[in-house]
Amino acid sequence: MRFSVIRLATVVLALTAAMPASDAWAQANTCRWANDNECDEPRYGGTGACDNGTDANDCRAEASAWQRLMEAVPQGIRASLGTDTCRWANDRECDDINFGGTGACQPGTDASDCRALAIGGDETCRWAHDGECDEPGIGTGVCISGTDTSDCAPVAFLRNRSNTCATAFNGTCDEPGQGTGQCRAYTDTADCVGRQRPNQARDHFFGHDDRQLVDVTQAPWRSVGLLQFSDGSCTATLIGPRLIATAAHCMEGDTSGHPKGYVFRAGANDDQDLGRANVVGAVVAPDYRSESAPPGGGNGNDWALLTLDRDLGTELGYIRPYVFDKADLTAIREGRFVVSQAGYSWDTGSHLSGHMNCQILTAYRDGSMIHTCDTTRGDSGSPIMAQINGEWRLIAVDSQFFDPQPPYPQMTSSHLAVDTRGFADALRRAGALQ
Repeated sequence: MRFSVIRLATVVLALTAAMPASDAWAQANTCRWANDNECDEPRYGGTGACDNGTDANDCRAEASAWQRLMEAVPQGIRASLGTDTCRWANDRECDDINFGGTGACQPGTDASDCRALAIGGDETCRWAHDGECDEPGIGTGVCISGTDTSDCAPVAFLRNRSNTCATAFNGTCDEPGQGTGQCRAYTDTADCVGRQRPNQARDHFFGHDDRQLVDVTQAPWRSVGLLQFSDGSCTATLIGPRLIATAAHCMEGDTSGHPKGYVFRAGANDDQDLGRANVVGAVVAPDYRSESAPPGGGNGNDWALLTLDRDLGTELGYIRPYVFDKADLTAIREGRFVVSQAGYSWDTGSHLSGHMNCQILTAYRDGSMIHTCDTTRGDSGSPIMAQINGEWRLIAVDSQFFDPQPPYPQMTSSHLAVDTRGFADALRRAGALQ
């Protein structure tokens, strides 16, 4: 979910003792959920259902508490924190690199989001001590950076780290200081920190990150691409001359059948790609719901088939879908069905990363399955493929983090995908099953 953020002009250092926090920080009650006795403004750690400055009455106590927290920061640190003039200020995530943030904001422009990290962290989040890390990037994101330190301690070393460097996963640390310096700081995590991951990590990779960067100029990876839209991106795959497959939840809010502004970039690599096309049509699972069902209870509906405005699949090649038969389901039950996956993970940016030779653990009757491929945010809609008679075939599209399932009940979640049984009829109507 993306929250609308109202920028606070000179926030912390502009506060004065003569002006109560509730008056200086919360201006109106124009949100539809105003006056429901729950603070909904994200800048105060509220639900995020309201824009900042639109839930004044409900957030008075939080505004007052927030001013006290800021006033408790030592003066020297407060001066370094600066203001909230960055476009990403008040989004809960610290973006000032001087305080361990992402670097998306200039130093001194993301004060409120960086307050806690600047003093070494605290437990001021309302969900602190609930046994789950709730900070952005390394947890659920409902807490401000540095305000859930106990719950996030096991995964804090991953805060604001990525694998966006072009040489990530090559076995050599390329960050400055400890490595060659070819990469920016914090962008070569797998090589500089290692691949082991604690079970509590939300992007857990089943305890070990087994991904690698793949060559997008080679088949079948050249048929995988970045699906970009106005406020985000997913991964999608060419499965016909003009047809791509992805997840239905990538299309939430646009189920008209005529999506606007969606662009598919096959073989995307940084600013380059092997070819791009506009999306001009869509068939989205008619029974798709964003809520998860119990295992096997109806999760096989997170799929979408999109039509492009040019024959990109003819130019680059496409991956034909494959539907499990009885022998395949037996192989899955016996732990013998091996697959591979590739997608544009959040932490690799516009570099395609993949996990070779992972496994399908369970195939439910509703057309969903649990797998061991190292997928994470950004991999939604990405292909899970297998070699059938020497040909790479599309087995499934990646869907969501799911409730922990055997044999990994100790993990924070398991990985669920929608296999082609769930949309075989739609594939036949589109001429993609032969």
